[in-house]
Amino acid sequence: MYWTNFVHIYQPPTQTPEILERVTNECYRPLVAILLRHPHARLTLNINGCLTEQLVRGGYQDVIDGLGELAARGQIEFTGSAMYHPILPLIPEAEAVRQIELNTAANRRYLGNVYRPQGFFSPEMCYSRGVAEMVHRLGYRWIVVDEIGYCGTLDIVRPDRLYRVRGLRDFHVFFKERSTSAGITYGRFPTGEKLLRHLGAAVGHTRYLLTGTDGEVYGHHRKGQEQLLIDIFTSRALDLCRLSDLFTLFEEEEEVDPLPCSWSTWEDEMAAAVPYPQWAYPDHDLHRAQWALTRLAIDALTSVDRSAPGYEAARHYLDEGLHSCQYWWASCRPWWDTGMIERGAALLRRAVEAVQSQIAPELVSRTAVLEEEIRKTARTWHESGKAHTLRRQYLETHSGVGSLLTFG
Repeated sequence: MYWTNFVHIYQPPTQTPEILERVTNECYRPLVAILLRHPHARLTLNINGCLTEQLVRGGYQDVIDGLGELAARGQIEFTGSAMYHPILPLIPEAEAVRQIELNTAANRRYLGNVYRPQGFFSPEMCYSRGVAEMVHRLGYRWIVVDEIGYCGTLDIVRPDRLYRVRGLRDFHVFFKERSTSAGITYGRFPTGEKLLRHLGAAVGHTRYLLTGTDGEVYGHHRKGQEQLLIDIFTSRALDLCRLSDLFTLFEEEEEVDPLPCSWSTWEDEMAAAVPYPQWAYPDHDLHRAQWALTRLAIDALTSVDRSAPGYEAARHYLDEGLHSCQYWWASCRPWWDTGMIERGAALLRRAVEAVQSQIAPELVSRTAVLEEEIRKTARTWHESGKAHTLRRQYLETHSGVGSLLTFG
């Protein structure tokens, strides 16, 4: 068995310096050190340019340098992604392309020529046909998608072959396995022994195990779970490879047309045609107001000349304001945090206010109304217990969500 471990590291643009320091010391530095100590270790890594810049500003250049060394050694490969972690299927293509180009520029600036991604990670593995076509046009060779995107149900993908996207020349999709990935995320495999016991006889088969998780589960969200990596790297019980290595290891191919999905979408949500439930759930008052504010901010910036006073500041606020976390933390599926909701809305409001002299006064007023609606709704849900009830209902009907992660 080949273990192809996809690791995604990211912090939102609204993250505090204190939490960034904690995550760096608990996860990013140890992860880099472990990989450097085990030269045969291999994995595929996504780091959003938003985090790259935060690490540089915060004085954590050693993490950047370590990642660069690992890439130069061939131990890790980077993926492309979007700068501030937006949900790409839910924003206009022009905004999506801009975010991808910003991400490439930031990572190349600080990581140098070792940042040469062949593959692409759409934030939260949010996939759509439009995203695949866009990524293909931008020159990427493959995209990583959750296995539920294969046909809307789990445990169907065969990990002994490559999957080619129908209608896109020489463009492949790699399906991330759900069960073992969830076990790593929720702390069920803190050691190599427990992971190997879970895999059982499959370890001896010619196949690959493509796991995908937030990198922060190794030491930050799950204290001590970096031991899992140390154990596997030391024992060599599994062959290790990067995602792109699978092209040389497996020959059989199947043509597919993946469904819209994310790595958090469950079968009932796929059946209900709700592919991105944590970010755009039907009849969800907070999501409705958040996306109304998002669309207003995008439309306002689109209508303003780029040479207009305040445009550059507004553009930066909008770029940051498209980050996914505000919608995620508003979802109650099962995530909830009023501070993250309010900080996201504030960025979008600032984007509009920075060019208020260039747009209709009613748009500026509408922006303020929507931000206040978001703030009041969030606080009402929190104080009334509605958020708690929605979270409990979600967890009761989605047993695969093993436990809540520890953020900060």
